[in-house]
Amino acid sequence: MRVPRSISRALFLFPIAFSARAVPAQSAWLVSGRLALVEQRVDAGFGLERFAGVGLGLDVERRLGSRFTVGLRGQGATVRPDDSNDLDRRIGEAELSVVLALKPWWGVYTSVVRRAIANDAGSQQWTLVRVGAELRPAFSGDRLHALGRLGAIPVASVSGLSPSSLAFDGVVGVEYDHPRYALRLAYGLERFAFSSENGNRRYEQLSTLTFRVGVRLGT
Repeated sequence: MRVPRSISRALFLFPIAFSARAVPAQSAWLVSGRLALVEQRVDAGFGLERFAGVGLGLDVERRLGSRFTVGLRGQGATVRPDDSNDLDRRIGEAELSVVLALKPWWGVYTSVVRRAIANDAGSQQWTLVRVGAELRPAFSGDRLHALGRLGAIPVASVSGLSPSSLAFDGVVGVEYDHPRYALRLAYGLERFAFSSENGNRRYEQLSTLTFRVGVRLGT
């Protein structure tokens, strides 16, 4: 079927017009370092196992136009068990996220996470997809904000385990947003309940207390 010339021209010119409008509204890159206190709890039906340690990471994000913010995060941590008979665990992950601001103080978010948890005996691969709502009410002016997130994890694929039947995540914190830098202190929690195997139900929880410092690069 032949496309009319007027429609062809409109389709050709639309990306150019959109780019011309979107580019001036783009913000500077925000590059941040993070320090996190990480805790993992596992209950596979044989008692609670607890691991804790410190993680370091790097975030890169940018606001596109007046509504969208895209970000890429990487973090690694070593967590040690309370029980001396267990092995240390190494947790590494990468996350790609998108936030859509529906209003200046609230919006929705989604992200895809790839995570690896390993010790000297083996490794486990995680793939997570998150969706939820985000609140950012201002305390004073436009710089100091509270931060709240609550969402579901509809996709939680873990090697060696059955699919998660229930998973959610949440974040509470505070952030200071300056034209040249940004600070954030936040507590995040993930909770998973995996389907029964051999009559045992498995629960896992990962929590982080994160301090993030970022600087804005470019214009």
